[in-house]
Amino acid sequence: MKPYPWNDFSNLLTERILSPRNLGHFEDNAGALQEMRVVNGKAELEGNTVLMSLVVDETDGIIADAKFYAIGQAALIGAADSACEVLLRKTYDQARRLSADIIDKKLRDFTNIPAFPKEFDGLINLVLSAIEEAAEKCLDIPLKDPSDSPPVPSNEMGEGDPSWHLYSPDEKLDLIKEVIRDEIQPYIELDAGGIEVLSLNDEREVVIAYQGACTTCPSSTGATLDAIQKILRSKLSAALTVKPDLSLLHF
Repeated sequence: MKPYPWNDFSNLLTERILSPRNLGHFEDNAGALQEMRVVNGKAELEGNTVLMSLVVDETDGIIADAKFYAIGQAALIGAADSACEVLLRKTYDQARRLSADIIDKKLRDFTNIPAFPKEFDGLINLVLSAIEEAAEKCLDIPLKDPSDSPPVPSNEMGEGDPSWHLYSPDEKLDLIKEVIRDEIQPYIELDAGGIEVLSLNDEREVVIAYQGACTTCPSSTGATLDAIQKILRSKLSAALTVKPDLSLLHF
């Protein structure tokens, strides 16, 4: 592994390495009156060590804050710092499903160019191992209703693809599937769910099918659906609407 491949890092990753935002840890608050639990997870590999420190609400399993300590390769700092922000407002169960892909996407300068060189996958997985160890200390905490906390982020502010009107129907469908796969599916997987694009009707209506846990979650026709539509409109076209195949849902 190259020790300092700065030219291979994204600019966002380099910024997080040089100026991390979530460095630190939380003191054990056992016996405290507030309904918050501090849990720590530690992982080590070939001279690299990372400690993930989480504050978890004992009433619903939501992660209220996250910090880290890291010793070793510089990229480990960037991975841990990014993970801390992804974890906020997620449940400890969602945290256990966090993927290297989501961490990498948060630090990309461009959608299709990874933030981390391939040889640093092991460092991202080290962060995930530390998060898993911390989350396992929360298994007795009841979880928040997933319908109140959909995993898909909806704060997209893009103006769509300016060439959208030039694409053929098949090209538009392929682009929709690509955005679903890269920008939405990784977050849906945090809730043990899945999503498939069934069709594009009149080049405007995107029909999707939910899979796994999503088929029984009320937010699949509410907050989650709204977030998916906002992302597709932001990335591709403001004219797009998203409709779930209701025959596959089981409420």
